[in-house]
Amino acid sequence: MTLSGINKRQETLFKIQQTTAYVLMAGVILVVLQSFFCLTLLGKVSNTTSNNSHFMYYAQIYLKFCTMVMTPILLLYYGINIFRALDGRKYKVGSLISANLILIPLAIMLVWAFIAMMKSPDRHKSLYGSGYINEGFFTVLQYGVVFLSAYAVKDAIKRAKEAALWTFIISAGVICVIFVGIYAIDYSIPTKLRSGVFNNSNHFGYFLAMSTTATFGAFVYSKKIWQMFLTAILLPFNIFNLFYCNTLGANLAYIGGIIFIVCSGLITKKLDWRKLLFALGVSALFTLILEASGRTNMWASYKQLFVDIGNVLNPSSGGGSGGNSSAGTGRFGLWKRTISVIKKVPWFGKGLDLYYANNIYDSSLDVPHNEYLAIASNIGIPGLLMYLTAIVWWFVRAIVQKKHLKGFDLVLLATAFAYLISAFFGNSFTYTYPYFLVFFALSIQKDRPLVPKYVKLQSVNDEALSAGAV
Repeated sequence: MTLSGINKRQETLFKIQQTTAYVLMAGVILVVLQSFFCLTLLGKVSNTTSNNSHFMYYAQIYLKFCTMVMTPILLLYYGINIFRALDGRKYKVGSLISANLILIPLAIMLVWAFIAMMKSPDRHKSLYGSGYINEGFFTVLQYGVVFLSAYAVKDAIKRAKEAALWTFIISAGVICVIFVGIYAIDYSIPTKLRSGVFNNSNHFGYFLAMSTTATFGAFVYSKKIWQMFLTAILLPFNIFNLFYCNTLGANLAYIGGIIFIVCSGLITKKLDWRKLLFALGVSALFTLILEASGRTNMWASYKQLFVDIGNVLNPSSGGGSGGNSSAGTGRFGLWKRTISVIKKVPWFGKGLDLYYANNIYDSSLDVPHNEYLAIASNIGIPGLLMYLTAIVWWFVRAIVQKKHLKGFDLVLLATAFAYLISAFFGNSFTYTYPYFLVFFALSIQKDRPLVPKYVKLQSVNDEALSAGAV
């Protein structure tokens, strides 16, 4: 085939690939809009695929259908990408691997999860999932589709990051405004109204930790007037819902998100102190009002958290018993019992989603309320180490590429970081985990080669010498 024929085919393939990228982007946006299920009056539906005695929420079915549509498009996107590279004779395996090294530990984790599922004492439940979390291996594959879709579009579509971020901020803001209105008229919210992502205060809180951090960060780093105006309006509604939700893990995550925003702003020299102080002032004001009004017990939860920490550091004091109370008021006992399970099956875990009566190693153990311990107990310590390796890699790469970070990059990083903190106090998985995967993937930085010092100066000197020699 002639060179012109190859170029024409390359152009056609590129157009098809761009079209698939936009379809994937639409899928990512649909995943972000999953939160609107909290405003529906749809209740629960029997999970007949897994176990008739358990239930799953419509939001989980929504995520399944999103990933079912996205999967063939994702395969087509990467298939065309590889074919274009081979067809254009520009394919280099080494370059492809080096550009996407961060995916390797996640791929190993996925394989390890499959082996853990095969070794599970109840392979059927570990494959399909059970209970209200429903995190079997099929759900893990859904996570992979969501992550890889966001990872694919972050560089393929020019404003993919901003589009996903602002969709999240605006949609979460609308939800927060509606819930404030519900609180204002003292409407008794039916349990079913909080189906899906907000089926309990913990999941709602972890979602709000991300939305409040994103709104806070967008206000601090935004340059456009409409963005600052919009986030200034939505921030108080987010903060009100966050503190009214009364979830300590979510509040600690928000504080961690703010610290991340400040530190990243100082490192990149993008911090606007006036906007930062305004956002901090709004947060402090609403915290004081809600605490003084008695609508929250955050201060009591913080005090109990320090008591719990003291009990762990000093076991002779008699603390650290189990329980299902909120984070900071007894969960250390659950974590301790989960660690005992991990010690029994350290390599491949007990199997995916085998808690409650399904957990043959501790049939009375509730979910561990710690995502990292949950991963280790589900698929073993090696699986957790691969996960942590990817997270550390993500963080280090952001530091290395700090000169290239834009304001929305810092907001995405802070939002993902806030979730990672909340993960110490709960394991929400299908309800809020997809949001983290989107922010995590979008905030992974390109591995841009660093320009050695004085290279430009040396280039100018070489040009001057060449000109003098002529």
